[in-house]
Amino acid sequence: MAVVILDLQRKIKIDKDRLRRHSLWALQSVRMSPCELTLVLVNDRRMRALNATYRDKRGTTDVLSFEAGPPYPGQPSRTARVLGEIVISLPRALAQANLFDIPVDDEITNLVIHGLCHLLGYDHERGDLEAREMKQAEAKMARAIQKKEPALKTPSNISGKIPETFFGERIHT
Repeated sequence: MAVVILDLQRKIKIDKDRLRRHSLWALQSVRMSPCELTLVLVNDRRMRALNATYRDKRGTTDVLSFEAGPPYPGQPSRTARVLGEIVISLPRALAQANLFDIPVDDEITNLVIHGLCHLLGYDHERGDLEAREMKQAEAKMARAIQKKEPALKTPSNISGKIPETFFGERIHT
């Protein structure tokens, strides 16, 4: 299983080893092993451009997920499933971490969990039921990380992106 991290921004320093560990543990918790995943860390300018190009939306966003397509004809067969790419705006992650009063590395883990759920086919924008299912998947990944990461000062900071209350009611996980 491989997690490749491409850091295309220069301002915000994060713990890439921790990010790779958390991503691997999240993938293992949903039995996505073996697979390959790419995490791309960008600034807001690049995220705005991606958001406009692929979602036809103005402005930046915190996380985008891009599923991998099928292999090209003539490409060697893969030993692991290529899951796709998760693009994270580090300035947005930092702003959200400050807003929620959590470490930026915890917020980035939450965004990875959220992006992984999208790569696995969950979509919270398709209604209450799908939002609940996605929150349950996020919670499962978060619990796996919480159990394996002894350095977490506040394990509850790792929970995914969808809040515990969604659409006005508590979501049970």
